[in-house]
Amino acid sequence: MMVKIGYDAGHGINTPGKRTPDDEREWTFNDQVARAFAKELELYDDVTLKRFDDPTGEEDVPLDARTDGANSWGADYYISFHHNALSGNGWGTHTGVETYVYTDPGSESLKLAEAIHPAVVKAYGLSDRGIKRANLHIVRETLMPAILIEGGFMDSSIDIKKLRDRNVLENAGKLIAQALGKFLRLSRNGVVDDLDFYSPTMRYKYLMRVISPATKQLLVEKAVEELRYQPQWIENHNKGILKPGDYTAIAYELAVHYAKLDR
Repeated sequence: MMVKIGYDAGHGINTPGKRTPDDEREWTFNDQVARAFAKELELYDDVTLKRFDDPTGEEDVPLDARTDGANSWGADYYISFHHNALSGNGWGTHTGVETYVYTDPGSESLKLAEAIHPAVVKAYGLSDRGIKRANLHIVRETLMPAILIEGGFMDSSIDIKKLRDRNVLENAGKLIAQALGKFLRLSRNGVVDDLDFYSPTMRYKYLMRVISPATKQLLVEKAVEELRYQPQWIENHNKGILKPGDYTAIAYELAVHYAKLDR
């Protein structure tokens, strides 16, 4: 059964007030975490994702449009990525990460927060401010279990060192995705784990070219067009029936096919 995960990267890049005292935008921090989160979840079977903010950050998509979109899509879970700030001016020494649920959360939202929050604490290496309850639109109006993550204070002289480190932000997205995968009991596709790579760059290319949903779609379409596979293969792909090994075999067969054409 396919699990649907909705997510967003918080406010738009030009949203007033959502920036550091040095004018670094919150969205740029949020987006790095969100993209790493989505990239890591692509390594799992039986899960599909949809982003409900503007991936370019140029538009601050209204909150009701996000929650209405997630509800209409039928998301099973929703995660909103943010970074915190106090209302005062300048830098401070406040610090820590926290995860929010609604003031009267359902049991599944609490379970989701309890499963994800330890990964947030570990990834940022900052003080644990705990799981909190608040009347926030994104966790109130979603019909599915939902959480909002605050990954440190962007106006903190302590936390900003973490937020300016791309490795920290990307690792946060990765660990949050892994915690979600464990919580949902998702299986990692075995293709990459079964292959050895000398070069980390080649492993990354393999992930992006063979494992990504867009490439899977292209592989099946080319198999039908070039290799005369039955059209049923496209239908089976759309239903999520095909397995990682199927796509790998098609990729190999297409490589041989095109090599012969080049002779």
